[in-house]
Order: sequence, then structure tokens, then C-alpha cells
Amino acid sequence: MALYAESVRQLQPVIPLIFSALDVGLEAANEHHTNNGLVRSDDPWHYAHTARRIALDQLRSEGLQAETESGRPLYAMSGLLLFYKDMAVRILRPSDDARTGGTTIPLPGRSKKRQAFWSQAEGSAIPGLETDNLLLLWRDREGKLTDPMTLVRPTGGGHRRNSLSIDWVGKLSKEMATLRAADLDELEPDQQYKQLGE
Repeated sequence: MALYAESVRQLQPVIPLIFSALDVGLEAANEHHTNNGLVRSDDPWHYAHTARRIALDQLRSEGLQAETESGRPLYAMSGLLLFYKDMAVRILRPSDDARTGGTTIPLPGRSKKRQAFWSQAEGSAIPGLETDNLLLLWRDREGKLTDPMTLVRPTGGGHRRNSLSIDWVGKLSKEMATLRAADLDELEPDQQYKQLGE
């Protein structure tokens, strides 16, 4: 089970690449919409898909996007699955929480594959491999990536909000790429949830 500080330490070398990929994706989505006279709010899914599609190519060029044996992205619809060391990170753009103004942690829904990923089942991210599965939640404000992003270690869930179980939730910021080992050891998650038996 990956602790928050350990997860950030493992991801540290690729933090700039993740931020850069999403920055480039958002830039491309902004440019596409501007050049074609499109209004983002008319079809927010198109905007997000454009940003993800370009970010996917950026991550692929760095060897970080999980792919099938034929070289195609593992997930359809430009789903972002970063694979690094023994970590699988689904990069998602969640909806905002209208009550708090914060980020709503997505549910896996009724998808058995997503439920397996959330519950940390072996082979759920990359068939045949045991990974620590994390969610990296990104948002933007007027087309600019928000820093920090939110890193989450899910432990289960279904299609109902009360089914979601989480190990911890913490920040992932651009500046963490430059932290010293001693500073990384001091990192604490924003929220830590007790597991059964603790």
C-alpha cells in the first residue's frame, strides 16, 4: 500500500512532464476553440476531449502513457493512464463540488474495470501487473491548469457516492518536483482515512 509521501517521491521525476502535457493540451484546446469560433460552454466535453487527446500524445512521447501491445492507448476516448515504475495513475478531470467549490472525487460507476482499478485489484490497470492505482485530478480556470492537482488513492467504490472508499487525498504541485528527499519525507496528505482493522 503506497503512502502519500512515497507516492509523491516515486512520481517526482515525472511531475514536470505531467504538468507540461496538460498545459500543452489546454493550450491546444484553447487555440482550436478560438480558431473555429467555438464556445467552450456549448460543448464542454469536446473541449476536455481535445485537451486530453493532445496531453495523451505528450505523455506517449515520453513513454508514460499505457498502451496495448499494438501501440494504441489502453483506454478509449483519450483516457489518460500514466504508468511509471509500479504506479498506475488515471488522470481525470472531475466535476466541481458546487457545495464546497472543491473537487469531487469521481466514482467508478457501474464499470467493472473501473471498480477493479478503484479497489486496487491486481491487473486492473495493466493486465498481468500488480500496480498501486492512483487518481490524479486536474482542473483548469479559464483554460489554465490549476496548480496544485489532487492525488487520491482509492480503495473501492461503485455507482453510489456512499460506496466510495479512499485511503488518502493530497496535493500534487509543480514545485514538488524540486523538493529534497528530506522535504518529501515530511509531506502529509490533506486527508487520511482509517482502514478496517486500524
